[in-house]
Amino acid sequence: EKVDEKYKNRVGVCYKCGTVIEPMLLDQWFINMKKLTAPAIEALQDNKIKFYPESKRKQTILYLKNVHDWNISRQIAWGIPIPAFQNVDDPDEWIFDERVENETLEKDKKTYHRDPDVFDTWFSSGLWPFVTLGYPDSADYKRFFPTTLMETGTDILYQWVSRMIGLSLYVTGEIPFNEVYLHGMVRAEDGKKMSKSLGNVINPHNIIKKYGSDALRMGMIVGRSPGDSTAYAPDKIIAGRNFANKLWNIARFVESMLDEKPGKPEQQPVTPADHWMLSKLQHTISTTCRLMDNYKISEAYELVYRFVWHDFADWYIEASKQEINPTLLRFGLESILKLSHPFAPFVTETIWQTLGWNGDSLLITKLWPTIKATDSKKVQEFEEIKTIVTETRTLITSLKLRRTSLYFNNVQFLKNHGPLIMGLAGIENVHEVNDGKGLHLVTTKYNCWLDVDRETAMSYLTKLEKRLQRAENKLEGYKKRLDNRTYVKRAPKEVVEETKNQLSEKEELIENIRQEIKRFKELG
Repeated sequence: EKVDEKYKNRVGVCYKCGTVIEPMLLDQWFINMKKLTAPAIEALQDNKIKFYPESKRKQTILYLKNVHDWNISRQIAWGIPIPAFQNVDDPDEWIFDERVENETLEKDKKTYHRDPDVFDTWFSSGLWPFVTLGYPDSADYKRFFPTTLMETGTDILYQWVSRMIGLSLYVTGEIPFNEVYLHGMVRAEDGKKMSKSLGNVINPHNIIKKYGSDALRMGMIVGRSPGDSTAYAPDKIIAGRNFANKLWNIARFVESMLDEKPGKPEQQPVTPADHWMLSKLQHTISTTCRLMDNYKISEAYELVYRFVWHDFADWYIEASKQEINPTLLRFGLESILKLSHPFAPFVTETIWQTLGWNGDSLLITKLWPTIKATDSKKVQEFEEIKTIVTETRTLITSLKLRRTSLYFNNVQFLKNHGPLIMGLAGIENVHEVNDGKGLHLVTTKYNCWLDVDRETAMSYLTKLEKRLQRAENKLEGYKKRLDNRTYVKRAPKEVVEETKNQLSEKEELIENIRQEIKRFKELG
């Protein structure tokens, strides 16, 4: 019909040498997938296997419903030989025989030659759940099949996970595992897939050498959820390294505060800080257990991180410098090492071994910490102390105060906890006075003032008012931009969304500034 018409065609080439890859038509071994997919689909639809994330279960069902027959033979040098032998005199006659170590066999005075093909890797690995356990009669198979959890990457959901389900049901009549956790892939910093050909692969040995294996482990955990691929973030590795350092520094401090042979780690809370720390620890333990049971590893790690860094180090250790409870301090240290061990096993085990009181015991063999009841009233007392200290610190930083005091009038709570507040807030004194003077604290329920002269407060008020004006001008600009229908319609969606976020952030900032201004005007 036509002559000399040019066509564009995609020709496959080797990514290394550029040589054209030419397909060869050869006889292949196939599996009729309907026998495998029907029971697998039924099991998945009946929710016999739980997926993390759940959306992958539906994707697997859709894949199995539309799958083609499976070519399981490969023409490569290495692999499991296919146990099929062909009659050398009759090409249409094939026999099954497990003696695949032989290239030829004699049977019934006939000579058979083994098929040179090997099994597809995904076919042989699809048998893994039961073959590795000695199916069908071994004790391991009877005890461990089906497996509790299968953990793998999202990229082999179809090639491996779906086929293990189908093959296991076909051969054994049972599902191969009860749960499937699919982790996302670690991508390059620019979000592209890591590839040797692209040259963007990161060598983990170099990261471990620089930051430590625990830092790499924690950096890979944080901010990740099942099924989501996330770009490699060096800052997260550094944060993991810093957390490992924090654990080490906490241990060194606690050890320096205790005797060479301290008493047993006991839960004998005395101060409000003791009760508060145990309360926070109890919440961390119970929530971490719940999160780990549901494979929310990232959330569990971040919870432990916050408790160790912000609650234990920033508050309880600082409070211990004023009022120390040695046996509880040791209990707290040992508890945070146990909580951190799943996420930072090497540094926590090393710290445990170097503490002078644990002998040759291994941290990994210790029981998970448990907490006795705490006094809720004393917990609330320390929360109130935190509130006063936090606002005082904020004001000192904002006003750049060097030496100041806190005043109160007829408040027994401040009389009782004055020394602790002084130490935590870094102020010179906590005074009782007849008449309040200075800047009134607004976040606490108690009547108290920070010693600030009017001139300093008014100077800062002027800065706040100028800052408010700049923020309001910015806010007006964002509003005008979003009121412009042309901008909303034509600008990229992500740009419009960013503007909306900026508007929301600026509104929150303006409200905070107004609250600060109100506080300072009350002083005048």
